[in-house]
Amino acid sequence: MNRSSLLMLMTVLVIMIGLASCGGGDGTQEVDNNPNLVPDVSVQTVDHRYRTATYSDANLNNDPIFALIASANSSLDVAATAIDRQEVVEALLQEARAGTQIRIITEKAYYDDLSYKPFYDQLEDINQNNGNIEVRTDLDGAPRIMHARFLVIDQARVVTGSYNWESSRSTNTYGDVITLNSTEIAAAFTNQFNQMFVERNFGVHKRDDTKHTFLVGSGNGIVEVYFGPNDQPLELLSNEINSSANVYFAIQQFKDFRLANTMLNWISSNANFNVIGMFNDIGALGDAEENAVYNAFENYAQDNQNIRGGTMSISDLAELNTFVSGTRFDPITQTDIPVQVNAMNHKLLYADRALAGGSPSVTFYTGNYSALGFDQNDEVMVIMRGSQLARKYYSGADLSTSLPPTGIENADDIKEFDQLFALHPMQASAGSTPFREFLPVSSGIILGTINNFQPTITIDNGNGEFDEINIDVYFEIEGTYFFNDFGFGPVAPFADQDAQFEENEAINPDHRFMMVVPAGDIILRTIVLDTDGSVSSRFQPTETEITIGPGGVREVSLNINQSQDTLNAGSGGGGGAA
Repeated sequence: MNRSSLLMLMTVLVIMIGLASCGGGDGTQEVDNNPNLVPDVSVQTVDHRYRTATYSDANLNNDPIFALIASANSSLDVAATAIDRQEVVEALLQEARAGTQIRIITEKAYYDDLSYKPFYDQLEDINQNNGNIEVRTDLDGAPRIMHARFLVIDQARVVTGSYNWESSRSTNTYGDVITLNSTEIAAAFTNQFNQMFVERNFGVHKRDDTKHTFLVGSGNGIVEVYFGPNDQPLELLSNEINSSANVYFAIQQFKDFRLANTMLNWISSNANFNVIGMFNDIGALGDAEENAVYNAFENYAQDNQNIRGGTMSISDLAELNTFVSGTRFDPITQTDIPVQVNAMNHKLLYADRALAGGSPSVTFYTGNYSALGFDQNDEVMVIMRGSQLARKYYSGADLSTSLPPTGIENADDIKEFDQLFALHPMQASAGSTPFREFLPVSSGIILGTINNFQPTITIDNGNGEFDEINIDVYFEIEGTYFFNDFGFGPVAPFADQDAQFEENEAINPDHRFMMVVPAGDIILRTIVLDTDGSVSSRFQPTETEITIGPGGVREVSLNINQSQDTLNAGSGGGGGAA
């Protein structure tokens, strides 16, 4: 690490914000923002390495795919590029032995590869599957591939998403699992499946004869379903971008020049536009096209004059991509490629659609943003439209000096985009960003309550009289960074007395706080200030030790030490122990 990078690390910004209106209320959210109004659509992120029970109060180290497979009663259609995860093979065989009819469509290049063949052989073994599993492949192999990933359960539910549940690399990547409980949506996916499995049509040879738009949640949300390449996924994404003023994306691989130019032209057109982008596989682990797109975005983000338009912030993933555990042979590229210990597999794009006057949307795509992904591969695109559905991914947390929405009351309210913003180190263009001045390190989010704090305390002034004084609180952070093995030293203590939580009891009666902290083993030091802003001699700082992983969210309960003067005052307010 160079000197400037180390200096940035040692001056990590810890942002404190109060949770206004979060305490003391009944937790009611605005109706049009309540994701629970659309229960027939569920979203779950799976991250086996970082955001686990150890690092986050929201346990994301839970794989829902096995329960979903086991929930089938009569039929199960499986579209998966490659299957080489033994646990999944066993789950499918167990379901087949129970009588469920299972059809599997997969990619020929992987089906024919010797390293994958043992898994397919088990699935097709009639002695193991009771004659209830049939596997078919596409016709032509690489470079065009059958890249769709979905399950149709009992012709009533659809499961899709970016999580590599069928792959032995499932523990090395993180992604999402989307469940759509709708017989209408299931019929659209069944039509797509039958075109591949029964009619043997793939890629551009498929028909576009399915319904695309579905009302869900008693009309509280809209789900749109499309299938690549015939449904023009590139055009659909471009429309979402061009109708918006704020766009946030998390893309495993972004290498399509057309979509990159669309985004650059869009943000260049208006100084009020904002884009936050998270990439993967850049630098040494990316190819020439991918690096060209990343460099174009980086050049815009680093334009200090910022004269061309809006603000862009993009991820700087050098440290994350350091985690490589050898190589594997890829039958698609016919080369040995690096295996990352943990890689983002998302293909998500949030668009506020402010220019179109429409509802915000989150677009999920099984394909990478590439020419193959848009023009040739079999893929799935799901657009979830409406604030209720968008909140399943994105809560709208303002991780800046402003107060977050009233809907955020606990750690579970922080959604996937908010966690990804914290997980990825960022570089931002000049000027303000819509969320925060991004940390140059992977981070986590801590929120909670200072249990025994009161903004006004009564003290014994030593003259037999009692005075009321105002106090405040700020924090110092010290600890060891998560990626310390790669030359990052301990995070220096940092105190920002301007970044205080809102102590006004009228708007923050429960004394809630929220902060972004470096990921790792940290010590959170709570320090009380006197009226003049100096460190109070009446309260000794308290220390709380926390371990939080990249993107983790923790609910933390804090206290301040009780003042001796307050004890002497007897019934004085605020200083009493919780």
